[in-house]
Amino acid sequence: MSQEDSFIRPDWVGSLWKYLRKKMRARDVELERISRVFEDPVELARYYVEPNCQPTNPANRHEDTDPATIFAKPVFRAIGEFLEGDFAQPRMGKNQLFVLSDAGMGKTSLLLMLKLQHLGRFWPSKFDCRLLKLGPDTLAEIEGMENTRRTILLLDALDEDPLAWGRVGNRLLDILQATRVFHRTILSCRTQFFPTVSVGSEEKDAGVVRVREFNCPV
Repeated sequence: MSQEDSFIRPDWVGSLWKYLRKKMRARDVELERISRVFEDPVELARYYVEPNCQPTNPANRHEDTDPATIFAKPVFRAIGEFLEGDFAQPRMGKNQLFVLSDAGMGKTSLLLMLKLQHLGRFWPSKFDCRLLKLGPDTLAEIEGMENTRRTILLLDALDEDPLAWGRVGNRLLDILQATRVFHRTILSCRTQFFPTVSVGSEEKDAGVVRVREFNCPV
């Protein structure tokens, strides 16, 4: 795969902040929406430090866990592999990724940085990217989207979605059903918000969230 076809290109770090600052000065509509709904994208890009990620919660690690299942890698490398992977049909969750962590560890910032990379044209031009804060109107907005097979959908803060409170399993199923037609979907949520959803804990199931027939990577 050529650099132009890659989602997470190696040259984005040094150029993104300068690009965003210029676009904000020109009062870019999408960047102003991001600033209003999420946070200042220019300041985020200026100070962002890429974290590592791993497919299992270190708090749940057991002494007899297979060391081969314990690893950490830069998060954009991991997400780049997910975005570029080729999945056979039926997908049933393989194209829908969960980003789980405790509060304040950077889930929203991660999704924002992915969206900003897209706006900065560091992604293949044939793909669109939509970033939404999960809420009562999200499914209606998703249903109105076009060209879903060429769209990366970023859905932030399931734990802050009022329609998930007290019924997270049913809400997740509705979201997964609605987003299964997208090229990829990435959903963020606090780890502790998953008490009623099966999260793989055995070695063979590490890094998987199960919601009915959907088996989604983490």
